[in-house]
Amino acid sequence: MSSNEKGSINMKAVKAVTLAEAVGGKILSGDEDLLITSVSTNSKEIQQGTLFVPIIGERVDAHSFIDMALEAGAVATFTQKPIKEYKEGKVYIQVADTLLALQLAAAFYRSLFSMPLIGITGSVGKTTTKEMIAAALGTKKKVLKTKGNMNSQVGLPLMMFELEEDIEVAVIEMGMSEVGEMHRLSTIAKPDMAVMTNIGVSHIGQLGSKENIRKEKLNIIDEFSGNNPVYVNGDDPLLGEIKGFVDKRKNDKEVPEGLFDEDTYKKLGQIQVFEFGTGENCTYRGEDIKTVGENTYFTYVSESEKEEVVLSVLGNHNVNNAVVALAIAQKLGIKPEVAKTGLEKYQPIDKRGQVFEVKGIKIIDDTYNASPDSMKSGADMLLAMEGLKRKILVLADVMELGEVSRDCHYEVGTFLAKKPLDAVICVGMEAKAICEGINDNTNTVLTRHFVDKPQAIAFLKDYVKEGDGVLVKGSRGMHMEEVVEALKSDR
Repeated sequence: MSSNEKGSINMKAVKAVTLAEAVGGKILSGDEDLLITSVSTNSKEIQQGTLFVPIIGERVDAHSFIDMALEAGAVATFTQKPIKEYKEGKVYIQVADTLLALQLAAAFYRSLFSMPLIGITGSVGKTTTKEMIAAALGTKKKVLKTKGNMNSQVGLPLMMFELEEDIEVAVIEMGMSEVGEMHRLSTIAKPDMAVMTNIGVSHIGQLGSKENIRKEKLNIIDEFSGNNPVYVNGDDPLLGEIKGFVDKRKNDKEVPEGLFDEDTYKKLGQIQVFEFGTGENCTYRGEDIKTVGENTYFTYVSESEKEEVVLSVLGNHNVNNAVVALAIAQKLGIKPEVAKTGLEKYQPIDKRGQVFEVKGIKIIDDTYNASPDSMKSGADMLLAMEGLKRKILVLADVMELGEVSRDCHYEVGTFLAKKPLDAVICVGMEAKAICEGINDNTNTVLTRHFVDKPQAIAFLKDYVKEGDGVLVKGSRGMHMEEVVEALKSDR
């Protein structure tokens, strides 16, 4: 079963008393044998059989919507607050914390199923990697994959309720932005396999260093039961160290404990680590990469296989995504020659590298989100496009970088200064440092900085000409899709 039209999550029927026991709750009123067949945290997304979970957010306490949800057809509700009056025929389950109860219920529900679950984490690229893995596995198996951005402490539990008996494998994004979050997600999803795409500076403002980010993301293995596989990007310096740490643990050699949480450290000596990427060190790798038009060609190489692959997306980072998709498919018994057919049909999803052509101008919409590392990958994606008269980047602020924000933006600029770009247009106060990093290292790239989007749009509409290629990127909060829409219209 899957989401209905309103978005409520359908599930295998579970008795109210069973869920109450799973979350350490108490039934205050109603029939304990009542069957719950869906879960929702949104009072506007209710159907018959729904358990409503009122989450207390920063701005809204959904307890105020309990009556509305029950009137709309919900049959049960969690509550961590007193109830003044019980509705007849409805089940009220008292819990200490509704968010924790949602997570405990999801963890219990996950335990009812035994299909492989692949957890995906990384600073950037989780969604594209998830989509490619699902595409490769989907050639032979029925796959459940994370929908939208349901990879958080609320979204991931809701995804667990989408599991059903005929799902053969689940591909689940696991996002984190604070200490302890990945450990909590791992106790809910209990992944059997894990993929780590990269370690960047996203959320470095909260976590302090890239080493701390790696430490938190590696908590994805905390629920591993034994010799489970972890696929790490061998082209990433910090992830490339993990195999060495694991080998030392297996040989009873000392590993600096401060680099890992206690639960993770215990697991290090048990797991299997496989590196993927483009380097010779990688067990699974892409070789002979070339771009023709808007397609990327490469050779997939593993210890036992070699296969020619064509992707309808650009950039070496997408080769890495495809390589790990083929590696996991191979692990689950799908030959590369079969799995690659799913990848060859893959198309970029909304605002993640979509290419449009408007009156002779190639526009790459990569506006869903941004980090310093993904900006560099975006530049390489634009530079891989053939037949362009000029190559123009439009970059906006990367958020949540804290005290290192200026340094991170400036470093992007120094990276771009070495690239054969024609222009870099920066939008926002933080992005100004990108222009400064370019100007301090080269005078061959035109730079312009604008405080807001309307100014940048006015410049771009005059500056961009037929034959140009333009890539637009920025943090989600910068809403750079408005620049894309402006470039696509009125030409």
